[in-house]
Amino acid sequence: MDLSSLGSEGPLFKARETVRIFLDRRPPIRDLLASRSPTFDRLHAVVPSTATTGEAVDLTVQAWDEYERLLDDFDGTVSVTATDPDASVPATVRFDAYNGGVRTETGLCFETPGTHYLTLTNEQTGESFHSNPIRVFADEPDFRLYWGDIHLHSILSDGVGSMAKGYRFGRDVMDLDVAAFTDHDTMGFFIPPSLQRKRMHDGLFDRMKRTTEEFHEDGEFVTLFGYEWTKQPNVGGHINVYFDDTQSAELFDSHDPETDTYEKLWARLREWNDAHETDVVSIPHHPAEAMYPFDFSEMAYDDEMAPLVEVYSQWGSSERPGSDGNQYPLEMGQGEMNEPGHYVQDALQMGYRVGMNASADYHGPHPGHSLIHAKPHLPSLSEWLEDGLGWGLIWRVWNERSYPGGLHAFYAPELTREAIFDSLQSRRVYGTTQPHRIVVDFRIDDQRVGEADSEVSIPEADAAREVTVEAAGTAPIERVELVKNNAVWHEYAGTDDPDADLDSYTADLSWTDDAPVEGMRWDEERGTDDDTYYVRLTQADGGMAWAGPIWVTVADADD
Repeated sequence: MDLSSLGSEGPLFKARETVRIFLDRRPPIRDLLASRSPTFDRLHAVVPSTATTGEAVDLTVQAWDEYERLLDDFDGTVSVTATDPDASVPATVRFDAYNGGVRTETGLCFETPGTHYLTLTNEQTGESFHSNPIRVFADEPDFRLYWGDIHLHSILSDGVGSMAKGYRFGRDVMDLDVAAFTDHDTMGFFIPPSLQRKRMHDGLFDRMKRTTEEFHEDGEFVTLFGYEWTKQPNVGGHINVYFDDTQSAELFDSHDPETDTYEKLWARLREWNDAHETDVVSIPHHPAEAMYPFDFSEMAYDDEMAPLVEVYSQWGSSERPGSDGNQYPLEMGQGEMNEPGHYVQDALQMGYRVGMNASADYHGPHPGHSLIHAKPHLPSLSEWLEDGLGWGLIWRVWNERSYPGGLHAFYAPELTREAIFDSLQSRRVYGTTQPHRIVVDFRIDDQRVGEADSEVSIPEADAAREVTVEAAGTAPIERVELVKNNAVWHEYAGTDDPDADLDSYTADLSWTDDAPVEGMRWDEERGTDDDTYYVRLTQADGGMAWAGPIWVTVADADD
């Protein structure tokens, strides 16, 4: 089949690339048929990341098969123990047959301040699994750590399944605190760009609003309203736009002459902010992907309207090139650009103040647990009938070379839309790979990311500053890298043994930096005089977290 006549841009080019990838990576039919007989692979235990002594919390236990699907007929009994000897936890969790692969236990209490874990043991096989860490405080902390997935697509654009189904999954199965669907304003391949634009303006945008509001409940489950401003293949990059008020949100699409460039979009969003009492924020994603390149060096980037960059998703990581040691280089679509200007480190070197977050970019109703990185497998007939035709099902049939999606960590004083949105704007967030709810508390001179605009001021260029990182992983910590001005400044070496005991899951680190602040330059016009610090954490099982940056600036001598 000759696909060369389909051109090098637009939806037809994307169609050609998709067919080529499918032909190159099609799995054996025998393997696809075998996927219809799943077996138990692991348990996943979720508890809140923050609690106070004596506070009642929930435990959600999920049973997964080897294809990242819930195992509906897991009927085992699981014993439960806690590292806190005074904790009140159930002795066992019993799965009855055909319960959907999920059990929730309520009323657990921890009584000892510190970082704790639950250990769950499958009594039939003797296999043990650990929960995510829970940090227990004697008094209410200033900020709690909440988890979300705020980059998803439904059947309203090129995904599958409804927003409603996705919100139920994120809330009831994955026990997320925050979720958002960001369907495309325009797009290609499945739906011509002009038609998708018309559909969004003619009713889909309002439909997204109604569903977002239906599932939002402050204190229980926060839904954010957003959409994806979508440049077409090989034309430009993509930006998610989020509003803190659903009802007043407006659609500024990528085909409108008034908002068809990055700079025009940010200018219009700034005007919208000035005219409303509510706020809007935007987040670029997969900037280093070659089919949708986002070049920080070729634009007037607005880090006030776009204070974050999605450093990781199912596409991989755009922190730095694969050739520089990135263990999750972008391989989906056309792969990574591998050219200067498209990475988060490049944006930082240019002097832009951008924080880092992560989410899935999964095109289906599974917030917090993307599926396409699993071995190729056949979705069930009921999924095709219920969820429709889209990437979320098609990608699962062949080796798309994707990774697990990402999770978005929010430090916020409470679980409300207002507080969560403030965390986005202030960069009081960080990102991890799924399903790893890794705790990272990164500070300089006891000031954490997002406080005082993530800036620490020192009186003189060589004044000492204390850098601290408290980390608690979901697996043994292999290394913690403190990156300063885009180079590893200090590294903590843990263990690469994924079976190491719980003592290897945590690290409390501190360093003193008294080297003169020197900043970094991109070119003669762009750069920063401040030193830029962030954390890159890697676990022995491949899980990662990115937190920061914090900027250290020298106070004006006249102050």
